[in-house]
Amino acid sequence: MTDAVDAERVRAWIDEDLVTDVERVPDEAAEFNFVVDLSNILVHVIRREPGGPLLIGQQIEYGQELRSRIQSMDPDDRTELLARIRETLTATPGVYGFHDQHGNNVPFRDVHRIFLEYRIYPGAIDQHAVMTGLVDVWKAMRYLDDIVTLIESVEG
Repeated sequence: MTDAVDAERVRAWIDEDLVTDVERVPDEAAEFNFVVDLSNILVHVIRREPGGPLLIGQQIEYGQELRSRIQSMDPDDRTELLARIRETLTATPGVYGFHDQHGNNVPFRDVHRIFLEYRIYPGAIDQHAVMTGLVDVWKAMRYLDDIVTLIESVEG
C-alpha cells in the first residue's frame, strides 16, 4: 500500500481517540500537510511529493531569555543538559538538529530551535507507522517543551 496512500487515507489513519484535533494546512511546498494536536503539542504530517515519504515532525523554538540562559550556563552543566537532550532525541526514531533562526545547524550553545523529523518511506506507510511516528515525535517534543526543568536539574 504505497502509492495509493493519499491525504484522505493518511487523515483517516490518525486515531481520533489519541489526538485533540487534526487540521489540514496550506503548504505550497507539499502535496499535503496536517497539523495534529496531541495534548497541546502540534506535530506535522507532511508529504512533499506524490509517492514520496511521509514526514512526521516538528520544531520547538526557544525564546531569547531561555537561549541566553543556555549560553550563560557553566560549560559542564550545559554539557550535561545536552547529554540528556541527546539521549531523548537519539532514542526517538528520526533525525534531529540544533538550528539557528535561519535553519542552519549550530552547536547546542547557539540553539534557537530544535528540529525533529521522522520519515516513513513508501512500502512502510500504514496506520501503525503513522501513529507510532506521531506518538514518538510527540514524546520527544513533550520532553523538550519542559527544558526549564531540565536546566534546573543540571544546575543543581
